[in-house]
Amino acid sequence: RRRDTCLVVRQPTVNQDFWLRVHGGCTHFPIVLLAVSVLFDLLGIFSPDESARRGLRAAAFLSAVIAVLASLAAVASGLIISGWKTLGTGTLLRHHQFIWPGFGISVALVIWRATAGRRASLGAFRVYLCGMSIASASIVAGAYYGGELALAGNPGIETFPVSSQRATNPVLIARGQHLFLMNCAHCHGKDATGDEGPDLHGIHKTDARISAIVRNGIKGEMPRFDRKLDTADVEALIVFLRSLKPV
Repeated sequence: RRRDTCLVVRQPTVNQDFWLRVHGGCTHFPIVLLAVSVLFDLLGIFSPDESARRGLRAAAFLSAVIAVLASLAAVASGLIISGWKTLGTGTLLRHHQFIWPGFGISVALVIWRATAGRRASLGAFRVYLCGMSIASASIVAGAYYGGELALAGNPGIETFPVSSQRATNPVLIARGQHLFLMNCAHCHGKDATGDEGPDLHGIHKTDARISAIVRNGIKGEMPRFDRKLDTADVEALIVFLRSLKPV
């Protein structure tokens, strides 16, 4: 048996790598600067010095503008990576459920602040500050699920958790075992205790991470199966792996 049978990995395209880097670079600005903008505005409200208040509010507005401009690039690159899916399913859906409100609110509020300027009343400014705080929190929550997608190996993949009912389905377990023997046993052993690949009993990875590894492979270690196994196959394989108890 040749070891290189487990090392055939198709590399991602250059464009995909490029947009992943663009997306990763741009997302940091909205996450940090929206929170910084809110902080500066809060400090400006409580500052006793008028000159300091003006400086803090100017810094807050500049931070918000940069955050919104960066978020435009982050949204565009994210749509390219996900194949222009504005919602999706699974982790991708949860990511978008937080990102879109945060993005929309922050853009609208920055436009309002730019047009209203110093004419805005204190009450209106407080509403703005509350809205920007919500937008910041929403962006942070969306970034959490974006991190889940990144850890899973590809932000365009719609990952899923296996339900508790399906996890104990004997038919699904049997199907997953068959798929394992056909595709994985030559590296992980027929009993999944490991050979060229690691022992898979009691695996400590999320369903999303296992799904991504099966789909994308691991460079230099494991081939990808995204063209051979569909979503139902991957789910059955995960159910089988979850049925394996630590030895």
